[in-house]
Amino acid sequence: MTEPTATSQAPPTLEFVLRHAWDAFHPGQPAPLGWLTHTTTQIQAYVDEHHTDPQTQPPTVPAESLPQLRSRVWHALRDAVISHDIDVDAANHILDAVDLPLLPRRWQVRLTLTVVTEVTATCREDAFDTAETAVETALTGAELEARIEWDGRERDNADPGELDTTAAEYPGPDQ
Repeated sequence: MTEPTATSQAPPTLEFVLRHAWDAFHPGQPAPLGWLTHTTTQIQAYVDEHHTDPQTQPPTVPAESLPQLRSRVWHALRDAVISHDIDVDAANHILDAVDLPLLPRRWQVRLTLTVVTEVTATCREDAFDTAETAVETALTGAELEARIEWDGRERDNADPGELDTTAAEYPGPDQ
């Protein structure tokens, strides 16, 4: 294993590069008199004329602070999503990558809940219908945009219990 040397070679001179370029394109032929000097002078004059000095001052920092920049990025991506220039998932991916809050979205959520309640009914189907009505009434009273989709196939179980003596009255016309 070789160790790197502390001394580094200086880059080749322009004259050296031009001489090797001539030899590569015209092997064995001497360069015309004055060609090397003339070409070197012309290239150096061109470089001097078009060369700009490196900046001596560091670039100025924009007037806006980092929180303002972060806010501008977030709002720009939000506006791009609103105008359909970028997909909301792509915008959120970018926001996540730069550790900014994700854009809020509307979600439609389907929950499957097991609700156990006691109702009074005369048969299994009536028990389910009464329970569904009770749940629907409770959710309608809540300030929630909810749509209840009852699916008869999802009716799990209804176990009959004892006689409800408080409701055990004859429902007919001649009470």
